[in-house]
Amino acid sequence: MKRTVRILALVTSAGLAAACGGADELLDAVEGVGGDGTFTSLYAGHFQRCKACHADGALGFNPDKTERTLDFTTQESAYTSLHGTASGLTGNQAPCNGVRFLGATAGESLIVAVMDEDVRAAYDNPAAPDCNADTITDVNVLTGVSAPAGWLADLKAWIDAGAPND
Repeated sequence: MKRTVRILALVTSAGLAAACGGADELLDAVEGVGGDGTFTSLYAGHFQRCKACHADGALGFNPDKTERTLDFTTQESAYTSLHGTASGLTGNQAPCNGVRFLGATAGESLIVAVMDEDVRAAYDNPAAPDCNADTITDVNVLTGVSAPAGWLADLKAWIDAGAPND
């Protein structure tokens, strides 16, 4: 209960700070809280950074570079869109259009491949053979922010557990 209250307080503060600047420091604090491996904790953690580009009216949205299916506006929209497929990718990334964000395992999940170099390097999708390490965006380079190791481990475990809406 204490952890949930603390996470909610930090997320609320991060949202307010985003409007006034200083959101990075507060989001770093949110990510440092630690998760319990649920989607709720994943959404309250690093996925908050995804809102900068993947949310209604996001200032970081670039129609030439931003994937268009993901929507981190709310926890519900994030969960729903993560169960969809990539779209709106152009140029070198176009072969990943139509690829599911969540595979049967974390190693088969496009959402993990964009954040994890090892998963990206080994990514193999027989249904989309041209969606590979050469065409999957390294979101860490794109944004200048890497997912914390603990959060990324929680994301992988959540996917490997069937990606429940918890």
